[in-house]
This record gives sequence, structure tokens and C-alpha cells, in this order.
Amino acid sequence: MTKQRTPGTWAHAAFKIGEHLGAKRAAAVAQVSERTFYNWADPDLEGTPTLAQAFALDMAFFDAGGDTLPFLAVYQAATECRAIVADPCRLALVDDIADTAKEFGEVVEHGLAAARSTASRSDVLRAMTEAAELEQAAKTITRRLGAIFRRGAGPRQIAGGTQ
Repeated sequence: MTKQRTPGTWAHAAFKIGEHLGAKRAAAVAQVSERTFYNWADPDLEGTPTLAQAFALDMAFFDAGGDTLPFLAVYQAATECRAIVADPCRLALVDDIADTAKEFGEVVEHGLAAARSTASRSDVLRAMTEAAELEQAAKTITRRLGAIFRRGAGPRQIAGGTQ
């Protein structure tokens, strides 16, 4: 009988990759024995791949037609609420929006350069980097808006005025 694995865990990610790639291929990608790979997929054991191994497994899974990056998804879920504790400050939101607008402009600039027929790999890499920075900036706005929403819309009464 197959052990139950909780979605969003390291064991579940390893199991999902093993099902798709096969344990033998997954172990080869991670450069470990099959037993070690099976241990990573065992919810009763605490072993996990290194960051480099998890990255290699995610890339192999995706390249083989997988629809996600299983280890990255676990890592993101585990860190999302701790990554930035967004202060529900509207002035900081204005700064976040300004930063995002700047990043968007850089994506447009470098994206257009990458779209040219004379574009180099360096041009495309720069556009990809700018797009990743834009994505992070947009996530910061989302977190800040979520903090403002949780706190409640509208100004708060504080001593000496409103906030």
C-alpha cells in the first residue's frame, strides 16, 4: 500500500517527480542512489535533497512535461508568509508602485531589445532578469495590499490625526 503524502511537503514533491520521471532517472538526475531518492519521498523520514538537487529535479520534471516545479512550490509555500511582512502603510504602497513602474519600464526597454532579430543571448538574459524583478515588485504590491485589506480600508484614528 502506498503511503499517504501530504501535498505541499518535500516527500510529496519527491514522490510526484518519481512518479513522472521514474525513481531510477530521478536518482540519476540528483546524483544519488535510488534508495536515497526513495527516502526523500518517504513521509516518515526526514531526508531532503540539497537545493541544487531539488533544482535539478524540478528542471528535469518540467522538461519531461511536468506542469509545475514541485520542490519550488513547497519552498515558496513554506516561506511566503515569512518572506516579507508587509506593513499596511499607504505611503510604502506608493513607493512599491513607483518601484514596480520603474521595473516595468525596464522590462519594456530590454524586452524590445531582446525581440530584435540582432538580439544576443545577453540581451535575452537581461530581459529575463528584468522580468523576474518586475514579478517580485508586483508580488510586493500584492502583499502590501493584502496587509492593508486585512487591517481594514480607510484611515485609522491615531493620536494627532489619521494614519
